[in-house]
Amino acid sequence: MDIFIEGLEVYGHHGVAPEEKVLGQCYVFNLRLTLEDCPAAFSDRLDDAIDYTEVIDLVIDVATTESYSLLERLARVTAEAILKKFPIDEVWVHIVKPHPPIACSLTGVSAAIELQRADLEG
Repeated sequence: MDIFIEGLEVYGHHGVAPEEKVLGQCYVFNLRLTLEDCPAAFSDRLDDAIDYTEVIDLVIDVATTESYSLLERLARVTAEAILKKFPIDEVWVHIVKPHPPIACSLTGVSAAIELQRADLEG
């Protein structure tokens, strides 16, 4: 079973340029949480599910508490935090920086990481 959280906009202070760390900007998070077993699919009970509002709260906390230079690091820290807190088997985190400080027109730059529970143990 996969659970998706898409288009989560979080304002953070990440980047290499000093103005990115001072002024901050919007980041867009897309997540996929994979569970081998999903009791909620049978029970229809929130107690048996991954509460995506709690996942969202964690992502916001990770993205606003620390400042990272690279999207790659922010993606890894986010993925690790999710795996540590929730009983999921695999997580995919994709982060888009829609307005990077680059002198050209583009939709954005992004980084993605996919981690499994076993990756935390190594």
